[in-house]
Amino acid sequence: MQKNRQEGGFLVELSNMKIRKASLKDVKSISELNRKFFRERERNWEELISGKDSEMFVLELNKRIVGFTGVFYRKWNNAAQIINIFIRPDYRNKGYGTKLLKFMTQYLKNKKYRMLMAEAPSLNPVLMLYLKNGFRVCGFNDRYYSNRAKDIAIFLSYDFK
Repeated sequence: MQKNRQEGGFLVELSNMKIRKASLKDVKSISELNRKFFRERERNWEELISGKDSEMFVLELNKRIVGFTGVFYRKWNNAAQIINIFIRPDYRNKGYGTKLLKFMTQYLKNKKYRMLMAEAPSLNPVLMLYLKNGFRVCGFNDRYYSNRAKDIAIFLSYDFK
């Protein structure tokens, strides 16, 4: 694995795969992926990319964005929270979600945060992604979602300290 500092921020590069800090030029691609596959209606991607308390990252394969993730910083408790983790459906189950999570945990560990929190719907495979990558269940909320699908919000923590 090759790690570099470049203009766009922290970068991980493996042959044809690159994880880099998102820029405002990526808003259109992230919005399109969201609209087509993810449907997170209330997200302001531009604000998340340029915000002082958040960062977004994209996963590129052959210079095409196929996934993204982000983080909110909680200075009051020295913690971070994953905004989203998304991989295009046709690229899932190939280890890219794991690569994004490992990138995030290493990136935040280097910034000296004490933990990374995530939220996952109980009926969504992303829950298993978090669990197999060292996150632990730290809570739940059975009224967090509209409950049309009978999902429960599972809260997870990746502890650095």
